[in-house]
Amino acid sequence: MHWKCEIIISECTGCGICADVCDYEAILMTQRMAYPEPTPGKCVGCNKCVEECPFAAIKVYELNSSLV
Repeated sequence: MHWKCEIIISECTGCGICADVCDYEAILMTQRMAYPEPTPGKCVGCNKCVEECPFAAIKVYELNSSLV
């Protein structure tokens, strides 16, 4: 299965919690970045970022394998 995480910028505050809790480096956040960015191909669909985001600013979904 292939997964994708999406940051909803209109809801995101740039706190970086999602990047901190991701064990797979699927979300990148540095001090120079206003918002976190998903790292293509690294999301495993664990939803830890979704569960820890206090602003509900992340969606994780399975990609259709025929499109990957």
